[in-house]
Amino acid sequence: MNDPQKLNQRVVDLESMIMILQRDLEQMSSVVHDQQRQIEDLQTQIDHWNDKFASDLDDLPDPLDEKPPHY
Repeated sequence: MNDPQKLNQRVVDLESMIMILQRDLEQMSSVVHDQQRQIEDLQTQIDHWNDKFASDLDDLPDPLDEKPPHY
């Protein structure tokens, strides 16, 4: 391991691996950021529909108060 050429090549290999890992990390970070934005958008839609359905249910008559059709 005292050979300077081997040591130099090893450093170059390590630097290459670090560059690849940094690139991959940036890509994954971008994907996670996009997914978080999508999750927030979907949560907003879910909240909207929950509110809409809750208000629609409030407008419906109580089925226990209605007479059956055969009366």
